[in-house]
Amino acid sequence: MTDHKGSKDSNPCTGLLNPDQQDQMKVCGYRRSILRTGFCWACIFLTCGLLRLVLHWWRHLYLFATCSQCSLEEAEQVLVTEDYQGKHKMYHVNQIEVLNSSNLKTLLEKEQQTTESTHIGCDHVENVLQLSVHFSSAQFNRCSSLRIFRCKQLVYAWNNNINSFQRINGLDLNIPCSYYHQQRGLTLNEQISRRIVFGDNEITIPLRDLKTLLFLEVLNPFYVFQLFSVILWFTYDYYYYACVILLMSIFGITVSVLQTKKNQDVLQKTVYNTGNALVVDHKGMSKELPTRAIVPGDIIEIPSSGCTLHCDAILLSGNCILDESMLTGESVPVTKTPLPSKRDLIFDKTEHARHTLFCGTKVIQTRYIGSKKVLAFVINTGNITAKGELIRSILYPPPVDYKFEEDSYKFIQFLAIIACLGFIYTLVTKILRGTDPVKIAVESLDLITIVVPPALPAAMTVGRFYAQKRLKTSEIFCISPRSINVAGSINCCCFDKTGTLTEDGLDMWGVVPKSSTNQFQIPLKNLVRLPYDHFLFGMVTCHSITIVNGRMMGDPLDLKMFQSTGWKLEDSNNIPDTEKYGILYPTILRQPRVCLSEMAEPDSVSKSEIKRQSSVDDLLATVGISPAQKNFDHGIVREFPFTSALQRMSVVTRCLSDHVFNVYCKGSPEMLEKLCTTESLPDNYSQQLSEFANKGYRIIAIAFKALAPKMNYTKVQRLSREEVESNLEFLGFVILENRLKPDTTKVINALTSAKIRTIMITGDNILTAISVARDCGIVSASQAVITVHADPLGDSAIFQPNTTAPGAECNVDNGSHKHYKLQYTLDLGSKTSRAYLFKSSLNSNIFGRETPEFRANIAKTIFRMESTNSLVNESSSSYAESVLPTSDSLASVKTTDTWTHNEAAEVDAEIGIKHLQDESWRQQYIFAMDGKTWQIVKDHFPEEMEILLTRGSIYARMSPDQKQALVIELQNLDYCVAMCGDGANDCGALKVAHAGISLSETEASIASPFTSRNPTISAVLKVIKEGRAALVTSFGIFKYMAAYSLVQFISVMILYSIDSNLTDKQYLYVDLGLISIFAFFFGKTESFDGNLVEQVPLSSLISSTPLASLLLHLSVVTGFQVTCWIHLHQQQWFKPFKSADEDHLGCYENYTMFCMSSFQYIILAFVFSKGAPYRKPLWSNWPLCLAFIVNLCIIVYLVVYPSDWVTTFFQLIVPPTRFRYIMLAYGAAAFICHIFVESFLVEYLVFKKYQVQREKNWVTSKQKYMRLEHDISNIKNWPPIADVYEPNNFTDWETEQPTYVSLHAEQNHDTQLGKFPGFS
Repeated sequence: MTDHKGSKDSNPCTGLLNPDQQDQMKVCGYRRSILRTGFCWACIFLTCGLLRLVLHWWRHLYLFATCSQCSLEEAEQVLVTEDYQGKHKMYHVNQIEVLNSSNLKTLLEKEQQTTESTHIGCDHVENVLQLSVHFSSAQFNRCSSLRIFRCKQLVYAWNNNINSFQRINGLDLNIPCSYYHQQRGLTLNEQISRRIVFGDNEITIPLRDLKTLLFLEVLNPFYVFQLFSVILWFTYDYYYYACVILLMSIFGITVSVLQTKKNQDVLQKTVYNTGNALVVDHKGMSKELPTRAIVPGDIIEIPSSGCTLHCDAILLSGNCILDESMLTGESVPVTKTPLPSKRDLIFDKTEHARHTLFCGTKVIQTRYIGSKKVLAFVINTGNITAKGELIRSILYPPPVDYKFEEDSYKFIQFLAIIACLGFIYTLVTKILRGTDPVKIAVESLDLITIVVPPALPAAMTVGRFYAQKRLKTSEIFCISPRSINVAGSINCCCFDKTGTLTEDGLDMWGVVPKSSTNQFQIPLKNLVRLPYDHFLFGMVTCHSITIVNGRMMGDPLDLKMFQSTGWKLEDSNNIPDTEKYGILYPTILRQPRVCLSEMAEPDSVSKSEIKRQSSVDDLLATVGISPAQKNFDHGIVREFPFTSALQRMSVVTRCLSDHVFNVYCKGSPEMLEKLCTTESLPDNYSQQLSEFANKGYRIIAIAFKALAPKMNYTKVQRLSREEVESNLEFLGFVILENRLKPDTTKVINALTSAKIRTIMITGDNILTAISVARDCGIVSASQAVITVHADPLGDSAIFQPNTTAPGAECNVDNGSHKHYKLQYTLDLGSKTSRAYLFKSSLNSNIFGRETPEFRANIAKTIFRMESTNSLVNESSSSYAESVLPTSDSLASVKTTDTWTHNEAAEVDAEIGIKHLQDESWRQQYIFAMDGKTWQIVKDHFPEEMEILLTRGSIYARMSPDQKQALVIELQNLDYCVAMCGDGANDCGALKVAHAGISLSETEASIASPFTSRNPTISAVLKVIKEGRAALVTSFGIFKYMAAYSLVQFISVMILYSIDSNLTDKQYLYVDLGLISIFAFFFGKTESFDGNLVEQVPLSSLISSTPLASLLLHLSVVTGFQVTCWIHLHQQQWFKPFKSADEDHLGCYENYTMFCMSSFQYIILAFVFSKGAPYRKPLWSNWPLCLAFIVNLCIIVYLVVYPSDWVTTFFQLIVPPTRFRYIMLAYGAAAFICHIFVESFLVEYLVFKKYQVQREKNWVTSKQKYMRLEHDISNIKNWPPIADVYEPNNFTDWETEQPTYVSLHAEQNHDTQLGKFPGFS
């Protein structure tokens, strides 16, 4: 913690909370000022309480008005300020509390029912106990009293060491793993001391009763303005509409309060903490306590029958099988293993998630060693748990930029300014005429309610309401209606791959085992024919499958692999005691019984037509060299679960008929290549991998290691993961298919045709991602894909900052003194049959051994290429290294074993330098990269990052945090980003995206505004279409409501000039019969059912098109009203109005203004009800069409020939018949003029010819990505493609077995052959 003013100030007034973290906030101290408080309340009294209402809306202003700033140490209240990316500021006013012995007394009184606490007197507790405060590193500070405040459900305490407030954290920060294993339970005194500080183990929800909710809702600015309008209208004797608005307000308040109370109760129900827990005390005895009494540092016992966890805890012993769907969205049970006890390993909640039991998750069952208990160490309780963080993210969501709403508020402010001008004008003119003061006040204030209609906010929600209803019928649920309008502006869609673009389940394609000669065998699709060797044993044992309620549960990939083998899994409950070995109850994998019968009767003829291939052991057994094992049943002794960071999992197993422990490991081919010995890897490893990856298959590598014969069970349990997963022997590949969902390609093509950018963000292999991207249309078949690789160069002293070379860009990390370089490799897709490759004169040295002379000549041969960063020569210390296609160049060259230094030189002399002639691929290439490269680019290449983001379409091996960061960076380029995922590891990205669309119904999708029950990306199209329709509807309604208020304002101002006005009945008909009906049915027009169009609808009201539309229409409105007014005054029969009675306002002027304005209300509603390309045609909305027809007939009737009772009701003074038809002619002319203005002047000239062209022009466009795209298109010869070489003529053997090599590794060939720069 650092104070804001600097370390020299011993009593700072300001400080920082959570410094250098995402939720960093500023805190200021305040204490009550008697002088300020007295002055403030005097002003409140003088303003009749209006000032207090304003201070209620902005609580921090009330703090400024009544308190003075002071040091944090002496503060009575604090002001916490949140600044979201410099765009939004939020203020929290919190009271300082003091915890001391009185809190201990209160707690003991609550706990009198517990047996032990009754023996401790309160006075004794005051003398013995002190509060235990923890900030980090498991160091508890003792104190008799503590000053705290609560902000966003978190507790911040005063830390005397740093002289500022600091968040109270659980036992998960900067603590070595060995610490947890050394703890032995807490004494009662220590439990009580910690509980006072940490509070009860409950996730708190700010609950309010109905009275409080009702009071707060009534004080909402919207309802306050409506209340003001109703009071004014009652004063003005405008009862009818005032009653309608009052009833609408009561209904709205009631619905809002009941919905808030319902949401509050539902949320409270999800966090309600009941039940008891078994807590181990300092003597090792287990006692039952209420779960609310658990504190960080307690050791709890997990019952074998399972339970729901009410805290975050670290597993110390035994295994647990958990359902974490509430947090992760994964319905697959997860196996948790004990945390390793290492002093030099710092606990990290993310890295050690497989050892952590999270609050809110359900323990399905436990597995334990003998009679040993399954114990867990409590690290977090209450609001600081994982579930607490989820609830807090719901209670305090980050603010989102709602451009349309922000502009609407600005426009309402503009209307308020017009209203004030009208108010002043009316006030002055009425006073000059000597009008009654009460009438002056009422009529002047009435202008405000005319210009800013009270029904405007309600009308604004109509479009969203209907869109949300239509989405619900499509089984898409929206928990944030405000996001619907934002979805209408989407111009970039990010997709997860597995489960989103492709089917959730995987289909087994086949296996590619390795032969005894260290070569890949022919792919085998019928897995029943696999011989009984380590490859098969790895497939049947290396998984996390468990039996829950008689069903096998686990990861779909694990299930598919295991089920394809035909073996059976038996849990410990089903295993006879005679087959249990050691002190472990293992999971047993049994081979198919039919095979056992075959082995038991070797002379019998098998009835099965399937012949299993013979393993080497089987062949040796037939000649008597080694005995053949007849029972290959295996037991899993220990499991190291899969983590996305390690990209692998492993198990230690033992064949039941053997005494040797074996290790089986499976994971990504990139990772396992680094873990396997070089000798065990086939020569064509990379070529075989790329062959399947390019076809879009999911590839799993399997490896094996036999542990030492003397290794016993106890030693196995002490082995570290690093020891187990090292020096493995590669066994082969398992190939799985991940098919595209049926409508994926169709949706992607629809988005592409609408110029909506599509991006794939996946955790899979980059070549698989590229293949799927080509299959689904994210990348076209002829589009070039440039794969970006980033690698450290090692010692920065070797490389000079100015050195350059083709195909690499260099940057220096000053913190770690490392050079990083970017390399670009090219894949042209199916557009060409041969690769276009570059060759530099330095390539003659690529395959030679590095020499001092060669190193000395580097600087002489390096040349500079056009680039924003310095370039470093990739071959300065290169060697031929076989690498994975995901992390390196995919250039096909001769097998390195057949090439020598001289051969390379000869080929170079023979072919010479070859340059690419066809550069057409540079016009529309895209970038692909993995998560490691993305992180390096983000941290060390900020200039390149923006360019790579503008063209990047494929991001592979991305972690959840990287997905979230990528979405944020895309938003910084002014993209409006939608994220579509399955709700599991995509929650972070779903939360920060403008429109998150989850294809999972789990509770984790609460982070996403949209959730689709139909798990296909067709939901994205539906959301965008409905978003566009809602946005256009909101625009139309807002423009209509603004135009209506200004039309009425003009009419009333004209009538005010002769002391006349519209009558109450006329106001009532206009407000209820016209405006309310049109506004209600406006949004019923459904979204357009055709293809998405390229042009995104406008999202800003403060732009040329909507402003021009309103101004031009108002000009026409004013012109027609003034023309009718002048025309009326020129009639011979016209008699000017003389004000005699307030109840008799009827006159020729009133008739003219009422009729003309009524025509204009209908015309403007028709003009603003736009159809294609965002909504269906107007005629499809039959309620609105019916409203148009009925109201038009009524107005024509009122204009031409109203009956006597109608004229009396509306107080109409009807002119001669000829003038009535003239009014009809004016109405028709107004219709033609408004149609011309909207369709030609606004839509064609202003929008299409001016605004759209301006946005497409990179010079005038406000979007950052537009300017970047222009810069990219103007950069010639960028990116520099890596120097690779392919001979023109191959032999048949070389064509069939090309080798993939790296040309930019910096290590020595002999000693680092198995190391991969791309995955170091």
